[in-house]
Order: sequence, then structure tokens, then C-alpha cells
Amino acid sequence: MTSIYTKKIDGPATLAIVIGVGAYSHLPEGDGTPFEDNEGMEQLTSPPYSAREFANWLLSEYNNPDKPLASIELLISDAANDKFIFPDDKETKIEKANKSNVKKAIHHWVNLGDENRDNRMIFFFCGHGIASGPFVSLLLDDFGKYKHAPLDNTIDFDGFYLGMDKCKAREQCFFIDACRTASSTLIESLNYAGDPIIGPSATPSNHGRRYAPVYYSTVPGDSAYGRPMDTSVFTEALIKALNGAGSDDIEGDWRVYTDRLNIGIYYLIKRMMSNIPFLEQVISVDGLSSPFTIHYLKGKPLVPVAVGCDPKKANIMAQFSFTNQTTKIERPDMELSDWYIDILEGEYVFSANFPRGPYLNNEIKKHVRPPFRKIPIEVRIK
Repeated sequence: MTSIYTKKIDGPATLAIVIGVGAYSHLPEGDGTPFEDNEGMEQLTSPPYSAREFANWLLSEYNNPDKPLASIELLISDAANDKFIFPDDKETKIEKANKSNVKKAIHHWVNLGDENRDNRMIFFFCGHGIASGPFVSLLLDDFGKYKHAPLDNTIDFDGFYLGMDKCKAREQCFFIDACRTASSTLIESLNYAGDPIIGPSATPSNHGRRYAPVYYSTVPGDSAYGRPMDTSVFTEALIKALNGAGSDDIEGDWRVYTDRLNIGIYYLIKRMMSNIPFLEQVISVDGLSSPFTIHYLKGKPLVPVAVGCDPKKANIMAQFSFTNQTTKIERPDMELSDWYIDILEGEYVFSANFPRGPYLNNEIKKHVRPPFRKIPIEVRIK
């Protein structure tokens, strides 16, 4: 079975499927017959880390008393490791993300969703993706197994998304952490983008209005970036946004909303990529209608903050610090870039001190709150 977590819930529940594909049998250095028309795609190390991190976030942080977590289907293809370690250090073996396993897991997941129209469905995929115009294919680990039908072992995501309207659960969130670059394999397929798994219908669903945003890690035609032996840029930003940058307290408590999540992810990726020359990653969101609550924070949100001097050239000479009522934290090194930190919502005093001049010390008091805060500290020469 692909289920790593199940819990009996009386009433609406949250049901998740998490897929991470790093080891591809038919891409270079894979363990299967090579697929020659691979378009330069290689093995990946980031998706297994990303899938494990997202699954662990669901287990340790996800909080929604109206729709508690009831199940997680986890499938990961990882050349180095077929285990999953739970937050309490227990360990289990996980199934590979091949076509057969993924198809069975998705149908099981959708069947659970059909048990209550108020259920919430969460779909997460990290791995290779290819595109042609509006069509997106998500590549499973046996992509390229059949020389003349390589897309048989992919998910036609657009078809799958449309097909998910058949599921009775009316709240659905999709996180697609994959490239959307143009592919000759897909272009030449005469609009066949793979198996939708849940085939779309020509007639509208009779289950009522569906709320189903799709968060893509990049825009059509662009790449998404992973990091060797680490989570991807998008997944790290997603988890940080869920922990605070995507939240608001407009209803009295701190909640992550579908529309706020978009802003939080956007800023965090921009911050992460700011010091990498010539690379940019811009997320896109489809299907975002009336916002709904994804997650209730258990405490104050973590807010991404950028502290810097005005003028910026003074950064390299500044010793930055911030203080609240109980704590003072200093930046360990002096650098030209701004100081990027994640701190709890609240009042802080931010300081720029110049032990060797030539600028005058200065400080500013600010209330830090989501989605993010830039703290420019004006400084002038003595």
C-alpha cells in the first residue's frame, strides 16, 4: 500500500497524495533501457527530498480542526533511499512513483474523497515536467519505457485536473513543482499528453461548485529549480509560506488562505533567487476563485524579512541586529546583500551599526507581519 498515514475521521477530512520522482529508469544513468529522445533530462535528487519534507509538514504542522488530516498517500522514486522517516523517528518503506503505483494510489485517494463532499483533497507532485502550449505532462519514473509511446507513463495534468471535478470533494489544492518547458516529445504527440488517470467528462459535475487552485512552481515555458540533495526552491517556499508568509489574521486567528499563500510563495522564491545571477523563477496560479482556509497556525506566523541600508552600498559596512522585549540577534557577517531572516510576527527594533564608520548608526521600530516585510534603514555619512 502507498498509504503512510490513515486516521478515522467522523465528518469532513483532509486527504493528501504526495509524489516525488527523482530516479527515472529510462533517463541517462537509470536502471532500465535508455530512452534515446530524452531531450537532455537527467536524474534528479531534489524531488525525493521535497516530497518527504512536504509529507512531514502535513504530519507535524498541518492543522485544520474543520477538516483534520485523515490520510497521506506517498510515492517516491529515489535511487538512494526507499524509506520514509516520520516526525517521531519511526520508519517505513515507501512505494516507487511508477505508473502502476501512482494510478492505484490516485484512485484510492479519489474514492476517499467521494465519501464526503466537504472533504479537502491535496495533490503534490515534484519531478520532471514537460509542456506544449496549454498541455502539461508530469513524468513518472518509468517515463520512456516504451520507445514509441513514452508518454504512456506520464500524467496528463490538465486532463487529470478536469477529471477531478468528478470527485465529490469540492475543495481541492494542487501543487505542481515541475518544469513547464516546451518538449518536442509532447509537441509531436498530436495533443496526447499522457494518462489523465481520472478522465475528464464532457458534462459538468453535479456535485456543486468546485474550489480548486493550482500552484505551479513556474510559468508556461520556463524551468523550475531544484537543489542537489535538498528540497526544491518551490517546496521550501511553499512550506515557509504555509508556516506564516501565506497567512492573515482577518478573522481573529492566524490562518493560511489560498490567495495569501500565492503572495507568500512568490516573495519567498524571489528572495531565494535574488543572489543567483541570470536565474529567475516565477510561480503561477490557476483556478483561484473565492479563497478558503488551508491551514490554521498553531501560534504566531513566521514572517520573511529583509533588512538593509538606504543606500544599499552601506550594507557591507553595517552590523545589523534586531531586538524584541527579550532577545537581540545580530547578523554574523557583513555582506552587500540585505539580511534575510524569518521571525515571528510582532514589534521589533532593527539596527544598523557601523563600528568602523563612515556612517552614523541608526535604528527603526517596525511591526512585522505577513506576507513579508522590507526594513530599509536610512543611514548617512558622519
